[in-house]
Order: sequence, then structure tokens, then C-alpha cells
Amino acid sequence: MNDLEPFARLVQALDPWRQQLVFIGGWAHRLHRLDARANQLEHQPVFTRDTDLAFANKEGIEGDIKSALIGHGFQEALGGDHTPPVAHYTLGQEEGGFYAEFLTPLAGSGIKRGGKPDATLAKGGIVAQQIQATCQHAFGIVLS
Repeated sequence: MNDLEPFARLVQALDPWRQQLVFIGGWAHRLHRLDARANQLEHQPVFTRDTDLAFANKEGIEGDIKSALIGHGFQEALGGDHTPPVAHYTLGQEEGGFYAEFLTPLAGSGIKRGGKPDATLAKGGIVAQQIQATCQHAFGIVLS
């Protein structure tokens, strides 16, 4: 699968939020290799079919990211038992195709007062999965 075109569409859709979103995971490693200052490694970067984007949960996000994604051909796919449900923003109909998901740090214990998991957060029109920070430094790429 050639995922450069879908990735470019994602970047275009998210342009207004480029100072608030960070590409993490497999795409961060792939993008880093494109920088002339990066060490040239013999092995290929990790390939994943998803694009992970992170944002700070305590910062405001103006505008509607979901509408921007839909305007660029993405569809919201909801799943899971959480409230709000986990969301993937998919491009195309093919099984195993390109999608984006949003992540944000978990603040607190991960359990709401009623005993339900505090696993997702709605912000800026999208739903992000809240993740426990397990390391002090993460590798991410901010597009400027």
C-alpha cells in the first residue's frame, strides 16, 4: 500500500492545528529519516497502517478537527465500550487501509468517580484515547 498520498491528505487536513499536534509512533520514525541530519540506518523504519497524533490534554483546541478530516475524505469509525467511544479516522474503504488516531496523556488514575474507565477524551471535535505516560521522553515530529 502506498500511504504517502493518504498521509499528505492527513497533513493538509490538520494544517490549522500543526502547532498543537505531534506525530508519534511509526510515522515519527519514518519522517525523521527524511531529515538530512538524521543518521542513515541500515534497517527500514517501523511500518504501521495507522498514524498516531498526540496533543496536550490541558491545552484548548480551537475549531473542529473532525470536520476538517471529513472535508479531506476521512470517515469517523467509532468502536469500543468507552464513553465517548474510541475513534479512528479512516481514508478509503479497503480493509487494512490508512487511518489516523489521536492520543493524549491520561491525567489521574484512569477511573472515573462512578468506577468506569476514563479512557477517552473528546476535544476539538475528535475523540482521543488517553494513555498512561510510561516514559519521560517520547519521539515525535511537529510539522512546521
